Amino acid sequence: MKRRMTLILRLFVAVWLVLVGRTAWLQVVRAQQYRDLAQKQHQLRVGLRPERGRILDREGRVLAVSVEGARTYPYGTLAQPLLGFVNRDNQGVEGLERCFDRELRGELGWATRQQDASGRLYPSLDYSAKPARSGCDLRLTIDIDIQAIADEELRRGARACGATSGTAVVTDPATGEILGLACFPPFDPSAPVAGQTGAILNRAIAAQFEPGSTFKPFTVAAGIDAGIVAPDDMVDGERGSWQVADRRIGEAEGHKYGRITVADAVARSSNICLAKVGFQVGRERLYQYARSFGFGCKTGVNFAGETEGVLTKPSFWSPINLATISFGQGVSVSALQLCQAYGAIANGGYLLKPRLLLGIEQDSQSVAGGDRPDTVRRVIAAATSAKVVAMLRRSVDDSLGTGKLARLRGWSVAGKTGTAQKPAAGRRGYDPDKYVASFIGFLPADAPRLLVAVVLDEPRRGVYGGVVAAPVFRNIAVRIASLPRGLNQSVLAAR
Repeated sequence: MKRRMTLILRLFVAVWLVLVGRTAWLQVVRAQQYRDLAQKQHQLRVGLRPERGRILDREGRVLAVSVEGARTYPYGTLAQPLLGFVNRDNQGVEGLERCFDRELRGELGWATRQQDASGRLYPSLDYSAKPARSGCDLRLTIDIDIQAIADEELRRGARACGATSGTAVVTDPATGEILGLACFPPFDPSAPVAGQTGAILNRAIAAQFEPGSTFKPFTVAAGIDAGIVAPDDMVDGERGSWQVADRRIGEAEGHKYGRITVADAVARSSNICLAKVGFQVGRERLYQYARSFGFGCKTGVNFAGETEGVLTKPSFWSPINLATISFGQGVSVSALQLCQAYGAIANGGYLLKPRLLLGIEQDSQSVAGGDRPDTVRRVIAAATSAKVVAMLRRSVDDSLGTGKLARLRGWSVAGKTGTAQKPAAGRRGYDPDKYVASFIGFLPADAPRLLVAVVLDEPRRGVYGGVVAAPVFRNIAVRIASLPRGLNQSVLAAR
């Protein structure tokens, strides 16, 4: 009996020691671990989405902003093909929203929340956290007042002539800054996939077209700069019909010019006279000048999807190709390329890289420079520039000039009309019923600070650039010149 009691006592002591040891192990050795596990059952780490950066115009006015996680565009469809839009995950998928998505979206953060038995979360200062970093703001060269004018007048002009689409680009030729970029038809960011895929395209940068007569000043500029022709040289217009190889070249609207000066040929937009100037310049030299003006290559603007246009090598040019390219058929450009090239004529001969971004800012402080003023090259001499500008003034001022509907009272305007047949779909040659009408000009002609290009695709009520595009240019230019800031101390100088 005594032995049995001793055994039971020993067993009891052993069990007690095990329990004490286990308790000590749990409450002393592993205490922190189990406290951490228990605490984690009542904690939840949640991600903190950063506030997407804003997109601002040059004056700091908000063009795109996030409100409670939702991206909004205070000006609606204004500048939307340029701004683009975001998807449901707040990622940029078009336009500047896509091009600068990394800068705009910021950095994710996280926080630890207390969770009760019902699954409800409560903030606590006792838990670690990493705050989200808001995205940077983009400050553009765009001026929203100029953008609104370009949008309104382009829409009005396109609807008046029944154009299927169009674009208007406003720049400062002294700096290369893009002040406004409008596309028609407008794009609604609230329904980005509802049958609007065509409208998403930024036509001014990504679409190409044959420039027609707006290319003629570059042919003449090449001839003058190379010392081959002069503005007062006489050229025979052949009474409106000229044979080149197996083709015959004619004039728009049945014009029948005889012997006229080179300057008159530009003002009256003679195809035959410009083809003859092109033959004098020669295909190799004309190609080199066209490339130097930026045709056949991208402008380098900070925007995705830019087209480089079409400018084939001169070894592929037949005599008829040289003739037609000389007056703007057989070469393709974008509206922005055309603005860049005309800017070189306007500013004394310097090709400037288009500038769209003034800077990147964080908390209203600059953190990165934008597109800096960048001279790509000198294209023509200052004297050549002055002579071509004088010709473009005659195109507007002359009673026989094709650009007379672009005149502005009180302002000297230099510019050029363009009317080009569109290549036929699915076959060689051109469609006799489809045209691209355009006008591009700048003012004041003697010291340009405003350059406007208007391109209307397939107008149905009037097809000539001087009839449908020049009035749109005039309306845009006169409204910009009438802004409170004007053109003397304008938005064009606020940088």
